[in-house]
Amino acid sequence: MGNNNQKSSCCSNQSMEKSESTAPEDDSSIYVTRNVKNTPSNSRSLVMSDSAKQTSSAIYPDLYEGHFSSLLIPYKDLDSRCKEIAEHIHATYPSDEPLVMLCILKGSAPFYNLLCNHLSILGHPFMIDFYRVKSYEGTGSSGTVKHFGDLPKSMKGRHVLVIEDIVDTGTTLKSLLPTIAEKDPKSYKVCSMLVKRFHSEGSEDDDEDDGGEITKQIELDNNLIGFNIPNAFVVGCGLDYNEMYRDLRDIWILGEEGIKGGGYDL
Repeated sequence: MGNNNQKSSCCSNQSMEKSESTAPEDDSSIYVTRNVKNTPSNSRSLVMSDSAKQTSSAIYPDLYEGHFSSLLIPYKDLDSRCKEIAEHIHATYPSDEPLVMLCILKGSAPFYNLLCNHLSILGHPFMIDFYRVKSYEGTGSSGTVKHFGDLPKSMKGRHVLVIEDIVDTGTTLKSLLPTIAEKDPKSYKVCSMLVKRFHSEGSEDDDEDDGGEITKQIELDNNLIGFNIPNAFVVGCGLDYNEMYRDLRDIWILGEEGIKGGGYDL
């Protein structure tokens, strides 16, 4: 899902001229693996274990009791990682022009809010813009992407950061990024709260050491990725199942009861 015509996607602290400059010398693609030992030494992806995380601080409505199989990422870890990503953005993008922060609705909104808050604390200038796409139906990708409305005009001639909730099959970005390129931004990159990892072909055992696998066909900057998660259906912090569970602060793995009884028929 790579975009061969993508313009410069890296920035420095100094003002940048619009050009067809090359990507950074270091390997910016995120490497996803079920075994952290297999992750290349230059990778900064935060690999979440497939095992459940126990905590007493997680809060959810009584309505959702029994809907989840396990807690995956507590809110405090999400907020801490957002702070780190914001610090990288502040150190990488110029401060003498506003960065266009493009929130992909609906799922990215809570992550976007956290990230923008930390950028504001750092005093980094940015513009707020939103765009809605939809590719999920129930627990799986529909295979098609619906675009709602037009992309904002603010992207022309500016650095753009596309804020996503999760990179799963890559269907959304494959459809979205070429349309962003048509708006003639100075540069554009993707910042995603989560990246999902999958089994290699022919591998059915979670415990098998298959050396890891790239889940998608687009290069992502490790510094702009929140967490690398197991191939499970997750909800919370904007992520939904048929419009439910977006309200959760933490990120959970949805259980059978949640799939059976959760979600609105919208």
